Amino acid sequence: MSKISLEEGLFTARAIRRLETTPIPRVDLEYVVEAATMAPSAGNMQLWSFVVVTDREQMSAIAEAHREAGGIYIREGVLADPDIDEERRRVYKSALHNVDHLDQAGAIIVACLTMPCPDDAQVASGLFGSIFPAVQNLILAARGRGLGTVLITLASDYSPVKPKVARRVRDLLDLPKHVRAAALVPIGYPQRPFGRPDRRPFRECLHWQRWGGAPSQDA
Repeated sequence: MSKISLEEGLFTARAIRRLETTPIPRVDLEYVVEAATMAPSAGNMQLWSFVVVTDREQMSAIAEAHREAGGIYIREGVLADPDIDEERRRVYKSALHNVDHLDQAGAIIVACLTMPCPDDAQVASGLFGSIFPAVQNLILAARGRGLGTVLITLASDYSPVKPKVARRVRDLLDLPKHVRAAALVPIGYPQRPFGRPDRRPFRECLHWQRWGGAPSQDA
C-alpha cells in the first residue's frame, strides 16, 4: 500500500459513492475507527462509539431503511421541488446512488453518540462538534488506506424524515436507549478515482480581521 501525504488526503478525500463490495481487511476497519477516536471532543468526554457492519444481510436491512428515508426526503422532497436550482439538483441526484445502493460497499460504519442530544443548541454544539470531527478523521484515515467513503445522515437518529426510519436502524443495531446513531459511513474500494472535490474558491469565504476585511499589504 502506497502512502499519501496529509495534503493529498485533505484535498482528495471527496465523497465516493460508487464502491466495490470487496471485503475490507479487519485491520483496516479497526485502523479507521482508531483514527476516529484521535479526534478532539468536548471536555475530552469522547462520547462516541462505532458499529462496523460487514454482514451482507445486515447491510441490506440498513440499506432498505436508508432507501425509505431517501425516497421521502430526496425523491418526494428536494427533487420534487420545481424551484430547486440546478447545482442542488445535481448534488441530490448523485446522492440517489447511495439511496439505492448503500449496501454495495465493503462495510457500513455507524458513528454513534453515547448520550442523546437534547434540544439545546449549547449542548448540541458540543456533541455534534465531537462526533463529526471523529467522522472526518475516519474519512481521512480511509483515504490513506485507499478506501472511499461518504457521510450520510438520512437514516440516523437526527434525520429530517420520519422517526420510524431511524428506529429501524436502531433496532437492527441493537443500540441501547441512551445511544444515538449520528451518521452512516459506507466504506469500500472506490470504483472511480479520488480527486479534488468541487468547491468554490476559498477566498470567497475568507475574511481578514473582521467580516469583509482584506489582507494587509504586508501579509
